Amino acid sequence: MQIDIRPFPLPASPDEPGEAGEALRRSHEFNERSNVLRYTEGVYVNTLVEHLASLRPTHDGRVDRLLAWDGDDLVGVLTMYARLLDSVDMTEVTVEPEPRLPLDAQREVAEALVARAHEEAARDGRTTIVVSAIGAANGPVTARTGFGGADPSEPGTAPLVARGYELEQVYRVSVAELAALPDLDERHAAALARASAYELVRWQGETPAEHRESMRALHERMSIDAPVAGLALEPETWDDERLAAFEQSKQEGGRTLLTVAARERATGELAGFTTLILPTSGATARQHDTLVTTPHRGHGLGMLMKLDNLLRLRELRPDLVRVVTWNAEENRPMLAVNEASGFLPVAYEAQWQWKEQQP
Repeated sequence: MQIDIRPFPLPASPDEPGEAGEALRRSHEFNERSNVLRYTEGVYVNTLVEHLASLRPTHDGRVDRLLAWDGDDLVGVLTMYARLLDSVDMTEVTVEPEPRLPLDAQREVAEALVARAHEEAARDGRTTIVVSAIGAANGPVTARTGFGGADPSEPGTAPLVARGYELEQVYRVSVAELAALPDLDERHAAALARASAYELVRWQGETPAEHRESMRALHERMSIDAPVAGLALEPETWDDERLAAFEQSKQEGGRTLLTVAARERATGELAGFTTLILPTSGATARQHDTLVTTPHRGHGLGMLMKLDNLLRLRELRPDLVRVVTWNAEENRPMLAVNEASGFLPVAYEAQWQWKEQQP
C-alpha cells in the first residue's frame, strides 16, 4: 500500500466544486462511517454543513484534518486539535483507519497516521499528544485510573502501545431513549421537591447577559472539577470573549444550545448547569457539560437539571428521541446520575497520552 497523507484546504461552502469541495465530501462520508463503528448506528450524525463547521478554527482551538490516500482510495483520516489559550503544549488526536480494510491494512494505515501526528506535533512545538481511540469497559490494558480498558491489538491502538503511550482514561458513551422514560414528569417533580432551596433558569442559544459572569466562573470550575486522570490539561480562564466564541462554535452549522442552570433562592448564586447540543439532523441530541459546584452538592441538582432538559427537549424537538453523553468511567457520581436518568452504555473511548522525554 502506498499511503499518501495530506491536508486539504477547507472550501468556502459544502457544495463548492473542485478538489477542496470533493475532499470535504469524501471526508464527511468517511466520518459518518467511522462514527457508526465507534458509537453504533444513529448515535453521532453530522450533516455536511455541520462537518465543515467542525473543521473551522475557533477562538480557543485549531483543527487540522489530514486524509490518507492509497491512489484514489481514502484509507484513513487524522484529526488534530490544538488548543490556543491553555494546555498549549498538547495536541489532541483521533486516528481512524478505514474500517472496511483488512485488519493488517488498517494497522498499516494507523501506524502511518500516528507517525504523521508526531511529525505535525513536533513541527507545532507540542510535546504532549493525547489520542482518542476505541476503548472498552475492560480489557488487557487497564486505564491508570483503574476504570475501563482497551485491546492493544485493535488496529488504532497497536501503534500507540508500540510508541509507549499510557492509557490514562476511558470514557463511557451512553444513550438515553426518551421513549424508555414514561415517568419523566413524575421523576422531575420529585427532583424539584428535593431541591426546594433552588430554582431553575433556562435559556436557548447564547447565555443571557445577567448570567454571563456566573457562567464564565462555572466553565472555569468545570475545567478543574471534571476528572482528567493524568492528562496534562491545565485549568482554564474564561472571559466574555471566550464564552461568546464557545457558544458560537457549538451552534455552527445550525445547531442549538439548550441550557438549564440551578439558582440558589437565598443567594441568587448559580450552583450548576447542564447543556444539550441540538443538531440539525438525525434523532440524537448531544449532552455537553454538566456541573454542580461543591458547596451545592447533595441536593440532587445534577439529576434535576438533566431531567429538566430532557423535558424541554421532548417539548421543543420531538424529532430528537434520544440523548448521547460521554463520561469518564471513574466519575462514578455522574455515571450514577446518568444511569438513574435512563442512560445505557453503547461504546467506550480510550484516552492515550504520550509525553516527550525531557533531557
